Amino acid sequence: MYNHPVTQLTLLFFLSAASFAAPSGGGASGAKKASVLETEAPALGGGGHEPISWVLRGLENNFGLQIERAALSSSEDRVDVTLGEFVTRFVAQARYSSSERRQNRTDFLSTGGVADIFDEELLELRAGLEKQFVTGARASFSNVSQRRENPTTRRAPEVDLGNLENATAIGPLFTPEFQSTTVLNVTQPLLQGRGGRATLAEKRLAEIGVDEAALRVRAAAERLIAQILVTYAEVVFARENLEVKKEAVELADDLIRENQRRVEEGMMSPIDVTQAQARRAEAMEEVVSARVFLKERVNRLLSLTQRDFDRDEPVEIGGSVSGLIPGFEGAGVDAARRALTKNASFLAIVKQVEAEKVRLAFSRDQALPQLDLEASLGLNGLGADYENSFSDYGSDGRGPDWSVGMTFSVPLNRKAEKAQVRIAKRAKERALMEVKQAEIELLVELENAAQEYAASLERADFVQDAVRLAAEGLRSEQSRLVSGVTTSYNVLNQQRDLSFARTRALAVEVESFSALVQLYLIRGDLSETLNLNLDTGDAVAKR
Repeated sequence: MYNHPVTQLTLLFFLSAASFAAPSGGGASGAKKASVLETEAPALGGGGHEPISWVLRGLENNFGLQIERAALSSSEDRVDVTLGEFVTRFVAQARYSSSERRQNRTDFLSTGGVADIFDEELLELRAGLEKQFVTGARASFSNVSQRRENPTTRRAPEVDLGNLENATAIGPLFTPEFQSTTVLNVTQPLLQGRGGRATLAEKRLAEIGVDEAALRVRAAAERLIAQILVTYAEVVFARENLEVKKEAVELADDLIRENQRRVEEGMMSPIDVTQAQARRAEAMEEVVSARVFLKERVNRLLSLTQRDFDRDEPVEIGGSVSGLIPGFEGAGVDAARRALTKNASFLAIVKQVEAEKVRLAFSRDQALPQLDLEASLGLNGLGADYENSFSDYGSDGRGPDWSVGMTFSVPLNRKAEKAQVRIAKRAKERALMEVKQAEIELLVELENAAQEYAASLERADFVQDAVRLAAEGLRSEQSRLVSGVTTSYNVLNQQRDLSFARTRALAVEVESFSALVQLYLIRGDLSETLNLNLDTGDAVAKR
């Protein structure tokens, strides 16, 4: 709960404000306290990464963004999965069967009583192609070849001598028999499942899923950019605030030395030295708090930009965020229109409406009765081997086999289909309401961010006046102390006021920058403003 930047700064203010309490008695030696000032949390200095460099590093290494990119890649693969339904499929089958059974009277008469036991060996080879079309039509082209041997085929053919001039063979001509059949079957739906509305529904949903995933990748990248920039600004704030607290310790040291001199000269009492030492202890406490906050913010920056956390990695912050993003004047209609057309998170929600429209159309299609037109065209042949069976196609003036017909199917109770349509309608309505809700929330966030930014600019003017007045007050009290017209206690209060005012001035700068980043993030053009081109497909950010 303490990770939010504003919360972190507020906690720091409370830590600073705690030193406003009346100074307590006693103090520690200057040598022991100085070691706290010499211990720095991170290695900071000039010549390091600029804000954009940290952003590019985060876009390359951040695991949260990589997870979103992996989801995008999976969405793209799902489109290929749906297209697999329309890929031509090769089907092959080989089967051998053997049976032996006693012939009943009907079988005995049909075979001419050649054997009491009917034994048959059958080798069947099947090969073909199957295809699903976007129109809903299903087609198969297959060939079946059989090798059949049984008592009937083993019986020698009989010759009809009734007509000596045209003697013909009666009975089976081949042993074993080879029979081949080639058939084209086509089924075209006329109601349910007709056309691309039904057959391409899954593909369309997958494509919408790709668009939505790409938008979520962009939204995640924009949020990551904002987090890195604000955290970078907080690191800069923490670094400068640490210097402010160190200077407060130095002021307290100067006052201790001055008061000790005055005590020795008989111009002050020992209580003045004690009060100055107490103020130094408070200033040292503020140094520790500022140093811990700086380390936390540096660790936060590393967690956003590293693949592996290395607490000992030297971090050099040499740049600042001043002038990085142009100022922003109010929300306005143009800003609202821009947010509604460019904010990736909002557009991802809009994509859900498209998906529900596709599902509604599909559910309506599935509620229709099933009426299919079916047709087939085939050739067959018989021979002494496989080759002769194919050569027999169309011989003796035989035409191809063909058929055409229709199949109608409808459930006697259609409550399930109608219920599914109602569910799809409600899902679409719910998606539309979610879009409207997201629109309102987006515009409210935009207005709030604009107000916060404007207020931060206004506060910046006042806090600068507070710093200037606090510095003048300290100089005045120091002069009056030299003249003996004020007390050391008043000088200590002025030192506290100046330290706190300088901290607030730095914090207001971070608040203003954070509000400005939030404005561009809500508008959806933060990366564009920074001249960053986010390629969500290849996950590359280029300057």
